Amino acid sequence: MIKKFSYYGLFIWGLASLFFLYEFFLQVFLSTISDQLMQEFHLDASDYSIMNAGYFLPYSLMQIPVGILVDRFGARRLLTIAIAAAATGVFWFSRIHSFEYGFISRFFMGFGSSFAYVSLLVLAMNWFPRRHFGLMVGIANFLGATGPFLAGGPLSLLLNLFNNNWRLILLFISILGFLLAVSVGLFVRNSPGRKKGEIIHLDPYKEKFSIRMKLLLKNRQAWMIVFFSAFVYLSLPLLGAYWGTGYLQARGLSRNLAATMSSFLWIGYAIGSPLTGKISDQTKRRKPTLIFCGLIGLIATLSILFIPINNIPLFICCFFFIGFASSGSSVAFALISEHVQKNVQATAIGLNNSMTTFFAAIFPPIVGFLIEIGVKNPEHIYSVENYENGLIIMPIFYALSLVISLFFIKESFCRSQHEVIKVRLS
Repeated sequence: MIKKFSYYGLFIWGLASLFFLYEFFLQVFLSTISDQLMQEFHLDASDYSIMNAGYFLPYSLMQIPVGILVDRFGARRLLTIAIAAAATGVFWFSRIHSFEYGFISRFFMGFGSSFAYVSLLVLAMNWFPRRHFGLMVGIANFLGATGPFLAGGPLSLLLNLFNNNWRLILLFISILGFLLAVSVGLFVRNSPGRKKGEIIHLDPYKEKFSIRMKLLLKNRQAWMIVFFSAFVYLSLPLLGAYWGTGYLQARGLSRNLAATMSSFLWIGYAIGSPLTGKISDQTKRRKPTLIFCGLIGLIATLSILFIPINNIPLFICCFFFIGFASSGSSVAFALISEHVQKNVQATAIGLNNSMTTFFAAIFPPIVGFLIEIGVKNPEHIYSVENYENGLIIMPIFYALSLVISLFFIKESFCRSQHEVIKVRLS
């Protein structure tokens, strides 16, 4: 067991966090260039949603296999290959001109990105003391949320600087990805080397996939946490990766201002993730944080949909709190690791991430279909009412997350619910 920080461990974790930032950027950047893509590729709202979902489908489907692979083989090789695959997808997307190839290149990005979060969490468990795990998850989410922030206002400014040449910008981004892949391959190590005289246990995690899944399927708490995480997180990609910029433009904002305001979703998520992790670690209580996140998300989404907000600072606050509420998913990752046996922790984290991103893959096309209903113009220009017809599902899912956190999730007190508690007899 690791008892203190190491600088090299921090460096390794930093490289893995950079990939997490990179993959978060890849999730979101289409939102900023959505108008250009829909015009160049002749897409309506449903087509655009499906092409964007090309990222989230492999991302979600790979999470459990990624957890098993990381359990077995460690993070270094897998991360190196994954970053290269994601960068290849970005390079390809910068060259394509059709919906079909756009979907396939997004698929490559999603496949590579699927290794980022689970590998990062496993490296955090291997290199840092257990008592700091919730904080490290939160800091990782803070760094990761910088990616979507960069994909908002800063990317919009770059587009203005390069005369809307998004293809050239993506080419540079793919080169950065390949450089990161080389760095990870050279410097990342899966875990610290053992000290002389340290007791070594043979790897106990050789169970078949069916056995591991059976353990998870029987764990009711794990499933409650998984659904909470998926419900509380969904509004973030709906607004941040799909419809936020377009919705704000429909309300009369310029592209630059709309993209900048959408970035406040990720600022809220970036601040909320380490803060909620730290608070839950210090209080040794996870449930109050989950309840709070579900509640403020419900209030914020109801506000932007049903209150006629014309004040931009107030609108920014609502977007910020939606992002903050979504950070409850980072506490859920720490919580699920405490409710499952040690030998399936990475698989459980993968399941949690899989369901979270699966919802982010299947619901945006449904929202796109609802937005498209009633649109008469061939240019596919959407009104505020069109957007709100689809985005109404956001407060519904926050309400469900609130109910689950109140009545179905048990407190873990920040310790494993399967560990042997040692009692000293006097």
